[in-house]
Amino acid sequence: TREDDCETDLGTWMTREESDLIPEPFIERLIGRMAAIDVVDEKTGEVIVARNAEIGEEALEKIEAAKVDRVSVRSPLTCAARHGLCRMCYGRNLATGELVELGQAVGIIAAQSIGEPGTQLTMRTFHTGGVAGEDITQGLPRVEELFEARIPKGQATMTEIDGIVEVPPASGDQPIAVRVTHTESYDTTFKLTRQHEILVAEGDEVTEGQLLARMGEGEELVEVKASAGGRVTKKGNTLTLHTVEIDLREYPVPHSARLRVADGDNVSAGDSLTEGSLNPKELLEIKGVDTVQRFLVGEVQKVYRSQGVTISDKHIEIIVRQMLRKVTVDNAGDTELLPSELIDRFEFEETNNRILAEGGEPATAQTVLLGVTKASLNTSSFLAAASFQETTRVLTEAAINGAKDHLIGLKENVIIGKLIPAGTGAEARRLQAERAGQLSPAEEEQQREEAAARAFLSGDPDTDGDGDVEPDEAEAAAREAGDTVAELMGAGDNPEMEAAVEEQVFDELTEDAKEKAAVKK
Repeated sequence: TREDDCETDLGTWMTREESDLIPEPFIERLIGRMAAIDVVDEKTGEVIVARNAEIGEEALEKIEAAKVDRVSVRSPLTCAARHGLCRMCYGRNLATGELVELGQAVGIIAAQSIGEPGTQLTMRTFHTGGVAGEDITQGLPRVEELFEARIPKGQATMTEIDGIVEVPPASGDQPIAVRVTHTESYDTTFKLTRQHEILVAEGDEVTEGQLLARMGEGEELVEVKASAGGRVTKKGNTLTLHTVEIDLREYPVPHSARLRVADGDNVSAGDSLTEGSLNPKELLEIKGVDTVQRFLVGEVQKVYRSQGVTISDKHIEIIVRQMLRKVTVDNAGDTELLPSELIDRFEFEETNNRILAEGGEPATAQTVLLGVTKASLNTSSFLAAASFQETTRVLTEAAINGAKDHLIGLKENVIIGKLIPAGTGAEARRLQAERAGQLSPAEEEQQREEAAARAFLSGDPDTDGDGDVEPDEAEAAAREAGDTVAELMGAGDNPEMEAAVEEQVFDELTEDAKEKAAVKK
């Protein structure tokens, strides 16, 4: 944790329905989290928990009594902190029962909280009918499959569109093709004048680009064309084109697969048509970041809960946050980015904000899901990446690119023997940053001496700039000038001579300075 509050407006919805599927008690998931929006009792209108307040034990009793079904909480998944997390998005430190402290190594706690109970998980794969492709992975291999974002064993067939399912009758051992049909209809209206020559009749079926009406001749010719295919209806000088678009997708399903849908069912994009595990990368493309985040957290929790292991959601959320931290550039716009370049999400947003401020065209990008191994190798710190895997390749690329490591994380600081930026090390860094804009006592003293000497030599002993010359200012100016004269006379090698010169000059100049001060007043 590196910030108090990232001040994001975003949060993650936690629902009773989703909690029942994991299965994990809804109330247990909320404890110690910060509310992203007010939690309100719908019957009375009472605000049970205000935004950015902690959901404690008392609030949980009220939420349970009010039968609140969904709560939006601050989450590591939506934290806007560029480095690490903010305290508000993490919430309560489960070890102390208090709000997490700045500098707490929450990432390491998350990894240990997931890794240690992993030793209690089973190491098995269920076989269904002995077909290799139909194995259902459970236990520790399933957790690894999720965190590495691999194509799952026994992958479910997923629909890419909303629509109605059509299941043809099975014929022997032949695979069947499940159809999903999406129908969309809309009307396009053309308002014409009496000068228009209408070229279509009521009820005509037209194709895209077909000429509907025209007006004028030669260079003044104005043509009205159909923007899409459809049926024409005519009312006075108004033509209406009724278009029905049908999107039909076929999904081959092996004979041995068990269908989760029946003929005539309504399905949404991202729903599975067969039993099995969804591919998280496909889910990201179809449903977006929010859905795949909830899917990964829920699937990991299912494995641990099935073995009786309780892990807080926030630990898994921290790992998933890192898996979805990168984006690939689609269109570079006016930025210096390259198409297909893999870049940190926050760095991408900063680049776009800078270009927008200059009035340029921003870049566009797609979020990428990386497994934890690949995410570790694509970190901004080459020292951290080199300490993990593929050391030679990582260091070679860093050398070729002239990479800089700003030593923000723990691993890179351990490698070079610096104080880690966690715990007391984080406090030391904070104090160091505060002092960065301040001078040391020795530097302050030197600046005061130089200012006093300059003031005296310019005939202005007023060193603090308040318009008045205090006796101590006059004395300081004289003392400084005495030192300067002694140095100019080369008395530095003879201590006795230096002292005598300084004393003489000091006496003379003190009187002079006091006289000037009196005249000024």
